[in-house]
Amino acid sequence: MFKISPSSLNLFVECPRCFWLYLNREIKRPGAPVASITSGIDRAIKEYLNEFRAKNELPPFLKDKLPGKLMVNFPKRGWLEYTDKKLNAKLGGFLDECIEFEDKHYAVMDHKTRGSIPEAVHQAYQLQMDVYTLLLEENGFPTKKNAYLVYYIPKKITYGLDFQFEILLKEIKTDPQRAKEIFSNGVVCLSGPIPPLQDNCGFCKWLDTAKIT
Repeated sequence: MFKISPSSLNLFVECPRCFWLYLNREIKRPGAPVASITSGIDRAIKEYLNEFRAKNELPPFLKDKLPGKLMVNFPKRGWLEYTDKKLNAKLGGFLDECIEFEDKHYAVMDHKTRGSIPEAVHQAYQLQMDVYTLLLEENGFPTKKNAYLVYYIPKKITYGLDFQFEILLKEIKTDPQRAKEIFSNGVVCLSGPIPPLQDNCGFCKWLDTAKIT
């Protein structure tokens, strides 16, 4: 059974050949070093939100901005998955957070640490939110096909060493059907021969030069 994540689906959209090599042959693109401060901030935010979940209320930076509350029965570590038996494939991912509305609809909320205010929603974020919306719906949590991105942007450090962030909440529309179609196309790709070289993919060209086929 193929096990696919939102990040690997984004890889499929970017380069089907790299996607095929990653999941069929475990050949990964070399990754650039990632600053651990990002994961540290993410962990601190989740711990902070869990304190308010226990109180059944929203934290101050979300209060009066969302007509709902933090999901009470949040899945362990945020994990949700969906299995398509016909495709013999599984799609799963870890949600950062989920908002539960008074009408019993749900919406994913995802934390993004940025150096500046983004001009537009990155296409990788959009697909990620499409996938998470699909996972909610397939697990019995109805949605209105929307999600929330929360951008945490460093602002300044005071003399008391208090780190201050600008927090931007952005609602976006999601398309779970698009996510389902990309998932299905990805599985078809994995079940077939290796896709051709992609002209715009430097990693594909490097592999071809190294005669890894």
